[in-house]
This record gives sequence, structure tokens and C-alpha cells, in this order.
Amino acid sequence: MSTEHLDVLVVGAGLSGIGAGHYLQAECPWASYAIFEARDAIGGTWDLFRYPGIRSDSDMYTLGYSFRPWTGEKSIADGASILEYIRET
Repeated sequence: MSTEHLDVLVVGAGLSGIGAGHYLQAECPWASYAIFEARDAIGGTWDLFRYPGIRSDSDMYTLGYSFRPWTGEKSIADGASILEYIRET
């Protein structure tokens, strides 16, 4: 059995985990990393909880990525819009 060495292990492929992956590539291109997600889809909270009316309690201009600014119509976004934003990133 072989063991792969990684410099960084990111746990979770939600908003923060995907952002961490971006910044690792941009700021530490020499570092090896992996993002581990327990579920079969990325998106974290926004993929797990899909009930009607779910939305962020923070504006997306603050919550979103600086490397991919939020361009949605509403600053307080619904869950489906946030999930789409994560998936497109």
C-alpha cells in the first residue's frame, strides 16, 4: 500500500473549502493539496439544505469570493443561487 504525501488537506468542499483551494493554487503553487468532501456533491450547507426560502443572512458581496465577485441581482441571495455560484467557481 502506497501513501501519498500532501502539503495541505482541505476538509469540505463548501464555500470555504473551494475558496481555500483557489488561494492555495494562487499563493502556494508549489504546495500539493486535496479537498476532501464526505458527500457526493460540492456546495456544503447550500447543497445539503434545500428547503423553500433558505437564504444567506450575510450579503454576498461580503460572503462571496474576492477573486470572483458576486454579480447576482440580490445581495442577500437564496440558497439555490449560492449553490450555483459555488459550482460555477
